Amino acid sequence: MDIWVILNPAIRVVTYAMVLSVVGTFLFSFHFSKYQATQDRDWCSRLLTKMAAIGLMGSAASFFSISGNMGGNFSSAFSLPLLELALSTKAGVASLCGLLGFLLVLCKERIAASLSFRVVFPLASVLLLLTFLVSGHASKLGIVAQTFLFVHLLGVSFWLGALLPIKSMCLTGDSVSLYRLTDYFGKVAVFYVTGLILSGTAFAYLLIGDLSLLVETTYGNVLLGKLLAVSGLLTLGALNKWWCVPKIMSDPSEGILHLKASINYELALAFCILVATSVLTTSLSLPMGG
Repeated sequence: MDIWVILNPAIRVVTYAMVLSVVGTFLFSFHFSKYQATQDRDWCSRLLTKMAAIGLMGSAASFFSISGNMGGNFSSAFSLPLLELALSTKAGVASLCGLLGFLLVLCKERIAASLSFRVVFPLASVLLLLTFLVSGHASKLGIVAQTFLFVHLLGVSFWLGALLPIKSMCLTGDSVSLYRLTDYFGKVAVFYVTGLILSGTAFAYLLIGDLSLLVETTYGNVLLGKLLAVSGLLTLGALNKWWCVPKIMSDPSEGILHLKASINYELALAFCILVATSVLTTSLSLPMGG
């Protein structure tokens, strides 16, 4: 069996997770840092560094996997002629965008804090999200599909990027700050989630074309499974907003306990969504061609 059939989806899962998490952590810091204590802001900064380092390795692995996939065996990944060919592919450009984006995040310590926040992180975020846009199915469907996907990715990043910082705050025991942050998060999330749902629905329709293909094709089946996982994620988000967060004020220990449990379920569903996305982009063709 071709080893890249297994390695490509695995590499994509790691890279996708780091791209969305890094962009999401930046968005989280942008919106909610005023509700965080210094230790929580420092925790997010350290998290960004760790995720960027992993993402950098994932992007490098993605680039080498292109030449490896061309040759069909593991040693092909390091073939200079094939690596030169990889540079000319859309997937190669996407990997280079990822490498540059993660490098910018890793260099944040050497750049003034104000400049990092205003220039470096937005630029890094755009480069990282381009890894989804310049290759894969969206690039074949044109600018409209790429625009829908970009908006969708911002919503996904906002959601996923908040999970670990909020979970970390649950461990500090500061229920007042946690309530203020999560209450405001629920208000801001309305806009991101609305964009996520509308753009995701439009993009999915452009991909599938005919709703019957959701049940008649393998691609449609995997996409349907992904949509069900997203629905589960949205349900947990609603549960957090209307029950877990208010519970933090009335019964802090119980509310925090339920919020942590909900976040763990969200992380599990997020992993399933990333696996499905990886399979859709590496192993399956669009039902209507492409």
